[in-house]
Amino acid sequence: MPGARFRADCARCSGLCCVAPSFEAQQGFGFSKPAHIPCSYLEADFRCRIHPQLTERGFPACSAFDCYGAGQRVTRLFGAQSWRDSAAAATRLFQAYSQYRGLHELLAMLELALEHAPREARRPLQQRLQWLDGLCESGEALTSVTALEALRNEVLAEIRAALGGARGAPAARHEELA
Repeated sequence: MPGARFRADCARCSGLCCVAPSFEAQQGFGFSKPAHIPCSYLEADFRCRIHPQLTERGFPACSAFDCYGAGQRVTRLFGAQSWRDSAAAATRLFQAYSQYRGLHELLAMLELALEHAPREARRPLQQRLQWLDGLCESGEALTSVTALEALRNEVLAEIRAALGGARGAPAARHEELA
């Protein structure tokens, strides 16, 4: 589990995970919805009307979902601009959320690997985490041409190297999800 730095904080987000991605009922959502359309349970204040009963209401995928803090970072970077303001704003926010969601997953993996890596193997992971966090915090990740899949492969290789290729280590478990 990631530390507090890369944990979702829905109170500081504009409901991006409830709007930007598509939902598929067969994947654990109570219904299917296309991308960029708000979930029907999303309230005006960006909160989920059924959040306390997600699993019981047929949304176990929502219960298990974690943006690793990408939603609140994108919301903060865009300031007062909301996806509700205009189609252009929505497009920018949804693209940013998609990019940042992948980057924040990598940040969470790096943070977890740092907890498990031998002391002598932590420096490259810490440097990568600081670089990637800085890229996100500065907003440069919004305009960067960094190919997410190539970056993911690099980070996973660095994590495997730091952990000595240990089977069952955090990098191995996350790679299966990739």
